Amino acid sequence: MGSKNYRSLIVKISLIIISILYALFIYIDIFDGKFTISLDRIKYICIVLCFLISLLIGKDALNKRDLCLLQLGLFFTVIADFFLIILVNNVLGVVSFCFTQIFYSIRYRSGEFKLVLKNSIIIFLLVSIFYLTTNHFIVDMDILIGVSLYYSIFLISNVVKSIKICKYNLYPSPNKYMIAIGMILFLLCDINVALRSISGDIYSLWNIADLYINIFSSLVWIFYIPSQVLLSLSGYRF
Repeated sequence: MGSKNYRSLIVKISLIIISILYALFIYIDIFDGKFTISLDRIKYICIVLCFLISLLIGKDALNKRDLCLLQLGLFFTVIADFFLIILVNNVLGVVSFCFTQIFYSIRYRSGEFKLVLKNSIIIFLLVSIFYLTTNHFIVDMDILIGVSLYYSIFLISNVVKSIKICKYNLYPSPNKYMIAIGMILFLLCDINVALRSISGDIYSLWNIADLYINIFSSLVWIFYIPSQVLLSLSGYRF
């Protein structure tokens, strides 16, 4: 009982820290404030704390399989953000996020591991053919586009599945709502990542004001942190 109370306390403290850091970097983003610690590192701390929350679930999990898949998904999220935020390697970051979505896909499709594995291979082959064909016959394509396409297919599929989970009560309440809302926010985050990238290209070509880039950059994290908090808590048996 003492161990459970100890874990519960750490989870609550982690959620408070995430909330404070979340409010802090949103304020800094909106009002262009300054802080002694890198803003990117503050954001990364929030992601690590979300993973920590999942590690503290223990015997309070819905079941071992679900917990394992959730933790694997969040682990690769930590790895992905390390590449994207700390090392600034977009390709390896998105590749890591692909593993995140694959594990979530297995999680949301109970008993369909072989189907998910089969689909992941088929999608990989189709995207590879598209990338190689386009790259060879039409125009040079950045490998990041091919990897992002593969990732996007899995993300959208998981969002659809999460909504079905909520609709058909495939998870108990409130877990089903946490999964559905968490995945929708995940999608909104990545939509803003794409819009930020497109705005950056337009900015470099047409020299438009960078206001839109800053807005999209802020929205990325406004959606992203709540999505990770909800997903990290979705493995608990309430």
